[in-house]
Amino acid sequence: MKKLLFFLAFVAVPFSSFSQETAKEKIHRGVELHDEGNYREAIAVYEEVIAEDDKNWEAYYEMCLSYVSLREFDKTVKYADIIIDSDSDMMPKGYYIKGIALDYSGKHKEAIKVFKKGIKAAPEFHSLYYSLAIVDCRLEEYDEAEEYLQEGLQQNPLYGSSHLLLGKLNYEERTKSLLALYNFLIIEPTGKRANEALTLVKKHHSLGVEFKDDNNVNITLSSLAIDSEFGGAEALLSMSQALRRDEEYADKSDFDFFADNTKSFFMVLGELKENDKKKGFWWDYYVDFFYDLAKNEEMYETFIYYIHQDIQNTQVELWLQDNPEKIDAFLEWVSNYKRA
Repeated sequence: MKKLLFFLAFVAVPFSSFSQETAKEKIHRGVELHDEGNYREAIAVYEEVIAEDDKNWEAYYEMCLSYVSLREFDKTVKYADIIIDSDSDMMPKGYYIKGIALDYSGKHKEAIKVFKKGIKAAPEFHSLYYSLAIVDCRLEEYDEAEEYLQEGLQQNPLYGSSHLLLGKLNYEERTKSLLALYNFLIIEPTGKRANEALTLVKKHHSLGVEFKDDNNVNITLSSLAIDSEFGGAEALLSMSQALRRDEEYADKSDFDFFADNTKSFFMVLGELKENDKKKGFWWDYYVDFFYDLAKNEEMYETFIYYIHQDIQNTQVELWLQDNPEKIDAFLEWVSNYKRA
Protein backbone atom coordinates (compact mmCIF):
# COMPACT_ATOMS: atom_id res chain seq x y z
CA MET A 1 0.00 0.00 0.00
CA LYS A 2 2.85 2.40 0.87
CA LYS A 3 4.46 1.63 -2.48
CA LEU A 4 1.19 2.44 -4.29
CA LEU A 5 0.77 5.75 -2.45
CA PHE A 6 4.38 6.62 -3.19
CA PHE A 7 3.85 5.88 -6.89
CA LEU A 8 0.65 7.96 -7.05
CA ALA A 9 2.37 10.89 -5.35
CA PHE A 10 5.29 10.64 -7.79
CA VAL A 11 3.14 10.62 -10.94
CA ALA A 12 0.89 13.44 -9.65
CA VAL A 13 3.69 16.00 -9.89
CA PRO A 14 4.02 16.13 -13.69
CA PHE A 15 0.26 16.04 -14.17
CA SER A 16 -0.22 19.06 -11.87
CA SER A 17 2.57 20.97 -13.61
CA PHE A 18 1.00 20.33 -17.01
CA SER A 19 -2.36 21.65 -15.79
CA GLN A 20 -0.94 25.06 -14.81
CA GLU A 21 -1.79 27.89 -17.19
CA THR A 22 1.26 29.64 -18.60
CA ALA A 23 1.61 33.42 -18.68
CA LYS A 24 1.20 33.37 -22.45
CA GLU A 25 -2.01 31.38 -22.15
CA LYS A 26 -3.33 33.75 -19.48
CA ILE A 27 -2.61 36.76 -21.66
CA HIS A 28 -4.39 35.04 -24.53
CA ARG A 29 -7.38 34.50 -22.25
CA GLY A 30 -7.25 38.15 -21.22
CA VAL A 31 -7.23 39.25 -24.86
CA GLU A 32 -10.29 37.11 -25.55
CA LEU A 33 -12.08 38.71 -22.60
CA HIS A 34 -11.11 42.14 -23.88
CA ASP A 35 -12.40 41.33 -27.38
CA GLU A 36 -15.70 40.28 -25.83
CA GLY A 37 -15.94 43.65 -24.07
CA ASN A 38 -15.15 42.24 -20.61
CA TYR A 39 -12.42 44.77 -19.87
CA ARG A 40 -12.45 44.48 -16.06
CA GLU A 41 -12.14 40.72 -16.22
CA ALA A 42 -9.31 41.06 -18.73
CA ILE A 43 -7.47 43.49 -16.46
CA ALA A 44 -7.81 41.03 -13.57
CA VAL A 45 -6.11 38.37 -15.68
CA TYR A 46 -3.26 40.71 -16.63
CA GLU A 47 -2.80 41.72 -13.00
CA GLU A 48 -2.47 38.05 -12.12
CA VAL A 49 0.27 37.64 -14.72
CA ILE A 50 2.11 40.75 -13.47
CA ALA A 51 1.85 39.53 -9.86
CA GLU A 52 3.78 36.44 -10.93
CA ASP A 53 6.22 38.35 -13.16
CA ASP A 54 6.41 42.13 -12.83
CA LYS A 55 8.55 42.31 -15.98
CA ASN A 56 5.95 40.83 -18.29
CA TRP A 57 5.69 43.93 -20.49
CA GLU A 58 3.15 42.35 -22.81
CA ALA A 59 0.72 42.01 -19.91
CA TYR A 60 1.21 45.68 -19.05
CA TYR A 61 0.52 46.67 -22.64
CA GLU A 62 -2.63 44.59 -22.95
CA MET A 63 -3.82 46.05 -19.65
CA CYS A 64 -3.27 49.54 -21.07
CA LEU A 65 -5.47 48.67 -24.04
CA SER A 66 -8.25 47.59 -21.69
CA TYR A 67 -7.93 50.77 -19.64
CA VAL A 68 -8.16 52.83 -22.84
CA SER A 69 -11.38 50.98 -23.71
CA LEU A 70 -12.70 51.87 -20.25
CA ARG A 71 -11.58 55.47 -20.86
CA GLU A 72 -9.50 55.35 -17.70
CA PHE A 73 -6.67 57.28 -19.26
CA ASP A 74 -4.73 58.12 -16.09
CA LYS A 75 -4.23 54.42 -15.41
CA THR A 76 -3.29 53.87 -19.03
CA VAL A 77 -0.56 56.50 -18.77
CA LYS A 78 0.65 55.05 -15.46
CA TYR A 79 1.23 51.59 -16.87
CA ALA A 80 2.45 52.89 -20.23
CA ASP A 81 5.23 54.72 -18.37
CA ILE A 82 6.28 51.42 -16.83
CA ILE A 83 6.60 49.92 -20.33
CA ILE A 84 8.57 52.95 -21.55
CA ASP A 85 10.95 52.74 -18.60
CA SER A 86 11.48 49.03 -19.24
CA ASP A 87 13.74 49.80 -22.22
CA SER A 88 12.52 46.50 -23.66
CA ASP A 89 11.28 45.57 -27.13
CA MET A 90 7.82 46.68 -25.95
CA MET A 91 9.04 50.23 -25.24
CA PRO A 92 7.76 51.71 -28.57
CA LYS A 93 4.28 50.36 -27.80
CA GLY A 94 4.48 52.13 -24.45
CA TYR A 95 4.95 55.46 -26.22
CA TYR A 96 2.19 54.55 -28.66
CA ILE A 97 -0.45 53.69 -26.06
CA LYS A 98 0.50 56.60 -23.82
CA GLY A 99 0.10 59.00 -26.74
CA ILE A 100 -3.25 57.45 -27.63
CA ALA A 101 -4.49 57.88 -24.05
CA LEU A 102 -3.41 61.52 -23.95
CA ASP A 103 -4.99 62.21 -27.33
CA TYR A 104 -8.29 60.57 -26.37
CA SER A 105 -8.37 62.57 -23.12
CA GLY A 106 -8.06 65.80 -25.08
CA LYS A 107 -4.40 66.46 -24.26
CA HIS A 108 -3.37 66.69 -27.91
CA LYS A 109 -0.21 68.74 -27.47
CA GLU A 110 1.06 66.32 -24.82
CA ALA A 111 0.23 63.40 -27.10
CA ILE A 112 2.30 64.97 -29.88
CA LYS A 113 5.29 65.31 -27.54
CA VAL A 114 5.00 61.65 -26.53
CA PHE A 115 4.74 60.41 -30.10
CA LYS A 116 7.77 62.49 -31.10
CA LYS A 117 9.76 61.09 -28.17
CA GLY A 118 8.72 57.62 -29.29
CA ILE A 119 9.87 58.27 -32.85
CA LYS A 120 13.22 59.51 -31.57
CA ALA A 121 13.62 56.38 -29.44
CA ALA A 122 12.26 53.91 -32.03
CA PRO A 123 12.22 55.50 -35.52
CA GLU A 124 11.31 52.18 -37.13
CA PHE A 125 7.96 51.92 -35.26
CA HIS A 126 5.61 53.13 -37.99
CA SER A 127 2.43 53.34 -35.88
CA LEU A 128 3.88 56.34 -34.06
CA TYR A 129 4.05 58.36 -37.29
CA TYR A 130 0.45 57.57 -38.21
CA SER A 131 -0.80 58.36 -34.72
CA LEU A 132 1.09 61.64 -34.75
CA ALA A 133 -0.49 62.50 -38.11
CA ILE A 134 -3.96 61.78 -36.71
CA VAL A 135 -3.40 64.24 -33.84
CA ASP A 136 -2.06 66.85 -36.26
CA CYS A 137 -5.23 66.45 -38.31
CA ARG A 138 -7.34 67.05 -35.20
CA LEU A 139 -5.43 70.30 -34.74
CA GLU A 140 -5.80 71.09 -38.48
CA GLU A 141 -2.03 70.93 -38.95
CA TYR A 142 -2.39 69.14 -42.28
CA ASP A 143 1.06 69.86 -43.70
CA GLU A 144 2.72 68.37 -40.63
CA ALA A 145 0.37 65.41 -40.77
CA GLU A 146 1.36 64.73 -44.37
CA GLU A 147 5.04 64.99 -43.48
CA TYR A 148 4.74 62.37 -40.75
CA LEU A 149 2.69 60.06 -42.95
CA GLN A 150 5.42 60.19 -45.57
CA GLU A 151 8.11 59.47 -42.98
CA GLY A 152 6.12 56.56 -41.62
CA LEU A 153 5.62 55.06 -45.07
CA GLN A 154 9.37 55.16 -45.60
CA GLN A 155 9.60 52.89 -42.56
CA ASN A 156 6.75 50.60 -43.59
CA PRO A 157 5.29 50.82 -47.12
CA LEU A 158 2.68 48.20 -46.21
CA TYR A 159 0.91 50.30 -43.55
CA GLY A 160 -2.39 50.78 -45.34
CA SER A 161 -3.94 53.40 -43.06
CA SER A 162 -1.14 55.85 -43.86
CA HIS A 163 -1.74 55.52 -47.61
CA LEU A 164 -5.48 56.00 -47.12
CA LEU A 165 -5.10 59.10 -44.97
CA LEU A 166 -2.53 60.54 -47.37
CA GLY A 167 -4.98 60.00 -50.24
CA LYS A 168 -7.74 61.78 -48.37
CA LEU A 169 -5.57 64.70 -47.24
CA ASN A 170 -4.59 65.28 -50.87
CA TYR A 171 -8.05 64.81 -52.33
CA GLU A 172 -7.90 68.21 -54.03
CA GLU A 173 -4.64 67.19 -55.72
CA ARG A 174 -5.88 64.48 -58.04
CA THR A 175 -2.69 62.61 -58.91
CA LYS A 176 -1.33 62.53 -55.37
CA SER A 177 -4.64 61.28 -54.06
CA LEU A 178 -4.89 58.60 -56.76
CA LEU A 179 -1.39 57.27 -56.13
CA ALA A 180 -1.94 56.93 -52.39
CA LEU A 181 -5.41 55.39 -52.79
CA TYR A 182 -4.21 52.85 -55.38
CA ASN A 183 -1.45 51.82 -52.98
CA PHE A 184 -3.93 51.48 -50.12
CA LEU A 185 -6.10 49.16 -52.23
CA ILE A 186 -3.15 46.82 -52.76
CA ILE A 187 -2.79 46.45 -49.00
CA GLU A 188 -6.49 46.42 -48.12
CA PRO A 189 -8.56 45.37 -51.15
CA THR A 190 -11.69 44.35 -49.26
CA GLY A 191 -14.00 45.86 -46.68
CA LYS A 192 -15.67 49.20 -46.06
CA ARG A 193 -12.49 51.24 -46.37
CA ALA A 194 -11.57 49.52 -49.64
CA ASN A 195 -14.98 50.27 -51.13
CA GLU A 196 -14.61 53.90 -50.09
CA ALA A 197 -11.13 54.14 -51.60
CA LEU A 198 -12.14 52.53 -54.91
CA THR A 199 -15.11 54.89 -55.15
CA LEU A 200 -12.79 57.87 -54.66
CA VAL A 201 -10.41 56.52 -57.32
CA LYS A 202 -13.20 56.26 -59.87
CA LYS A 203 -14.45 59.74 -59.01
CA HIS A 204 -10.96 61.04 -59.74
CA HIS A 205 -11.03 59.29 -63.12
CA SER A 206 -14.24 61.08 -64.07
CA LEU A 207 -13.27 64.45 -62.64
CA GLY A 208 -13.96 67.28 -65.07
CA VAL A 209 -15.62 65.01 -67.64
CA GLU A 210 -19.30 65.71 -68.38
CA PHE A 211 -21.24 63.80 -71.02
CA LYS A 212 -23.93 66.04 -72.54
CA ASP A 213 -25.24 63.28 -74.78
CA ASP A 214 -23.82 60.42 -76.84
CA ASN A 215 -22.00 62.80 -79.16
CA ASN A 216 -20.96 65.67 -76.92
CA VAL A 217 -18.67 65.75 -73.91
CA ASN A 218 -17.20 68.63 -71.93
CA ILE A 219 -13.74 68.39 -70.35
CA THR A 220 -12.92 70.89 -67.65
CA LEU A 221 -9.48 71.00 -66.05
CA SER A 222 -8.83 73.36 -63.17
CA SER A 223 -5.91 75.78 -63.43
CA LEU A 224 -4.47 73.99 -60.41
CA ALA A 225 -4.41 70.70 -62.33
CA ILE A 226 -3.02 72.22 -65.52
CA ASP A 227 -0.22 74.03 -63.71
CA SER A 228 0.68 71.16 -61.39
CA GLU A 229 3.78 69.03 -61.87
CA PHE A 230 1.42 66.18 -62.84
CA GLY A 231 -0.58 68.26 -65.34
CA GLY A 232 0.25 66.13 -68.38
CA ALA A 233 -0.90 62.92 -66.71
CA GLU A 234 -4.10 64.51 -65.42
CA ALA A 235 -4.99 65.88 -68.86
CA LEU A 236 -4.48 62.42 -70.36
CA LEU A 237 -6.67 60.82 -67.70
CA SER A 238 -9.54 63.20 -68.38
CA MET A 239 -9.24 62.88 -72.16
CA SER A 240 -9.11 59.10 -71.92
CA GLN A 241 -12.22 59.08 -69.75
CA ALA A 242 -13.98 61.30 -72.27
CA LEU A 243 -13.56 58.57 -74.90
CA ARG A 244 -15.77 56.14 -72.96
CA ARG A 245 -18.72 56.53 -75.34
CA ASP A 246 -16.62 56.48 -78.48
CA GLU A 247 -17.48 53.65 -80.90
CA GLU A 248 -13.94 52.31 -80.61
CA TYR A 249 -14.58 51.43 -76.95
CA ALA A 250 -18.21 50.35 -77.25
CA ASP A 251 -17.36 46.67 -76.76
CA LYS A 252 -15.08 47.25 -73.79
CA SER A 253 -16.42 46.56 -70.31
CA ASP A 254 -16.19 49.30 -67.71
CA PHE A 255 -13.63 47.16 -65.91
CA ASP A 256 -11.36 46.81 -68.97
CA PHE A 257 -11.73 50.50 -69.83
CA PHE A 258 -10.72 51.45 -66.29
CA ALA A 259 -7.76 49.04 -66.44
CA ASP A 260 -6.51 50.57 -69.69
CA ASN A 261 -6.82 54.15 -68.43
CA THR A 262 -5.09 53.34 -65.16
CA LYS A 263 -2.17 51.74 -66.97
CA SER A 264 -1.85 54.71 -69.33
CA PHE A 265 -1.89 57.03 -66.33
CA PHE A 266 0.97 55.13 -64.65
CA MET A 267 2.97 54.99 -67.87
CA VAL A 268 2.66 58.71 -68.57
CA LEU A 269 3.69 59.55 -65.00
CA GLY A 270 6.75 57.33 -65.35
CA GLU A 271 7.71 58.87 -68.67
CA LEU A 272 7.26 62.38 -67.26
CA LYS A 273 9.66 61.52 -64.48
CA GLU A 274 12.23 60.06 -66.86
CA ASN A 275 12.02 62.89 -69.42
CA ASP A 276 11.86 65.81 -66.99
CA LYS A 277 14.07 64.30 -64.26
CA LYS A 278 11.33 64.74 -61.68
CA LYS A 279 12.28 64.30 -58.02
CA GLY A 280 10.54 64.31 -54.67
CA PHE A 281 8.50 62.01 -52.47
CA TRP A 282 5.59 61.50 -54.84
CA TRP A 283 7.80 60.81 -57.84
CA ASP A 284 10.37 58.66 -56.09
CA TYR A 285 8.06 56.77 -53.73
CA TYR A 286 4.87 56.29 -55.72
CA VAL A 287 5.49 57.01 -59.40
CA ASP A 288 8.53 54.71 -59.62
CA PHE A 289 6.53 51.91 -57.99
CA PHE A 290 3.49 52.20 -60.25
CA TYR A 291 5.60 52.76 -63.38
CA ASP A 292 7.48 49.52 -62.70
CA LEU A 293 4.17 47.82 -62.01
CA ALA A 294 2.63 49.02 -65.28
CA LYS A 295 5.65 47.83 -67.28
CA ASN A 296 5.27 44.32 -65.86
CA GLU A 297 2.24 42.95 -67.71
CA GLU A 298 1.62 39.97 -65.45
CA MET A 299 1.94 42.01 -62.24
CA TYR A 300 -0.25 44.79 -63.62
CA GLU A 301 -2.97 42.36 -64.66
CA THR A 302 -3.00 40.86 -61.17
CA PHE A 303 -3.02 44.31 -59.57
CA ILE A 304 -6.08 45.49 -61.45
CA TYR A 305 -8.07 42.37 -60.58
CA TYR A 306 -6.80 42.27 -57.02
CA ILE A 307 -8.01 45.77 -56.10
CA HIS A 308 -11.52 44.95 -57.40
CA GLN A 309 -12.14 41.99 -55.10
CA ASP A 310 -15.15 43.53 -53.39
CA ILE A 311 -17.15 44.47 -56.48
CA GLN A 312 -19.77 42.15 -57.89
CA ASN A 313 -18.23 41.27 -61.22
CA THR A 314 -18.18 37.77 -62.67
CA GLN A 315 -15.08 38.49 -64.75
CA VAL A 316 -13.16 39.53 -61.62
CA GLU A 317 -14.47 36.69 -59.46
CA LEU A 318 -13.53 34.01 -61.99
CA TRP A 319 -10.06 35.45 -62.57
CA LEU A 320 -9.32 35.59 -58.85
CA GLN A 321 -10.52 32.01 -58.40
CA ASP A 322 -8.42 30.74 -61.30
CA ASN A 323 -5.17 32.56 -60.49
CA PRO A 324 -4.10 32.09 -56.85
CA GLU A 325 -0.47 31.58 -57.91
CA LYS A 326 -0.41 34.92 -59.71
CA ILE A 327 -1.86 36.61 -56.66
CA ASP A 328 0.82 35.10 -54.43
CA ALA A 329 3.53 36.20 -56.88
CA PHE A 330 2.09 39.72 -56.99
CA LEU A 331 1.98 40.06 -53.21
CA GLU A 332 5.54 38.82 -52.98
CA TRP A 333 6.58 41.37 -55.62
CA VAL A 334 4.93 44.16 -53.63
CA SER A 335 6.52 43.03 -50.36
CA ASN A 336 9.99 42.83 -51.88
CA TYR A 337 9.82 46.07 -53.86
CA LYS A 338 12.50 48.54 -52.74
CA ARG A 339 11.19 52.08 -52.51
CA ALA A 340 13.46 55.05 -53.09
